[in-house]
Amino acid sequence: MIIIALPAYNEEIALPPLLDSIAQVRQDTLPDLRVVVIDDGSADATVEVVRRYHQNHPWITLVQHERNQGLSQAIRTAFQAALKDADPGDIVVTLDADNTQPPEVIPHMITRVSGGCDVVIASRFQPGAEVHGVPPLRRFYSRVMGILFQIIFPIKGVRDYSCGFRAYRAGVLRRAYATYGDSFITEQGFACMVEILCQLGRLGGVTFGEVPFVLRYDLKPTATKMRVLRTISDTLRVGLHYRFAPRVHSE
Repeated sequence: MIIIALPAYNEEIALPPLLDSIAQVRQDTLPDLRVVVIDDGSADATVEVVRRYHQNHPWITLVQHERNQGLSQAIRTAFQAALKDADPGDIVVTLDADNTQPPEVIPHMITRVSGGCDVVIASRFQPGAEVHGVPPLRRFYSRVMGILFQIIFPIKGVRDYSCGFRAYRAGVLRRAYATYGDSFITEQGFACMVEILCQLGRLGGVTFGEVPFVLRYDLKPTATKMRVLRTISDTLRVGLHYRFAPRVHSE
C-alpha cells in the first residue's frame, strides 16, 4: 500500500488540480494508493474541498487540526495517520499541497523504494531536474543548504536536504519512532524536513536515493508560507547540532 500524507493549510485553490493528478496516477499505475490530507486549521475552504473529493474518491480521507499548528506538527500528524494501518513494507509519500510538485513522479520514487532504497527524495539537484518560478532567495537557500549539509552532515545518496517531496518505507519511520519517540521531530517550521533526514541518517542501515523532478513553483496560487531567512538560520542550527550528535544504531 502507498499512503500519500498531505499536509495542507489554506490550499483550496491548489488542492483540486493536485488531487485530480493524484487520482490519475492511481488509475494509471498505483491502484493501492490512498491519500490522507492533514488540514492544519485552514481558514479557507480546504476542508470542504477534501470532503467533496472524498464523496467520489473514498480513498481520500481527512484529518483536521482545530487550529493552525505549523508544518512540523502537520508532518507529525501525517506520519501518525499514515503509519496507523501501514505494514513495514508499505510506502509513505509526503509532498506539498500547493500543486508545485507533480504526483507523476511518485511511481518512479516507488520503483526506487522497491529496488532497495528506504528513503527516496524528489530532488532538484539531480540530472534532468528543472525549477520554474522559484524566487531567487529561496533558490539560494535550497542550493546553499544542499552544499553545506553535504559538508557538515553528509548522507550517502542525498543532495537535496530541504525538499519535502519524499517516499519513506513505513518500517523505517517506525524504527525512527521506536528509537527517538517524541524526539524524532522537534523542530518547528520548515527546518523539520532537514531534521527528519538527519535523524534517519543517524539510525544506521538506512539507504537513501533521489530521483529528478520538475518543480513548478510558477503554478503556486498563494504566497509562500516560508520565512526564508528564519528557515536558513534554523536549518543551519539543525545541521550543526547533528554534526556533533552521536550516531544511533537500531534494529
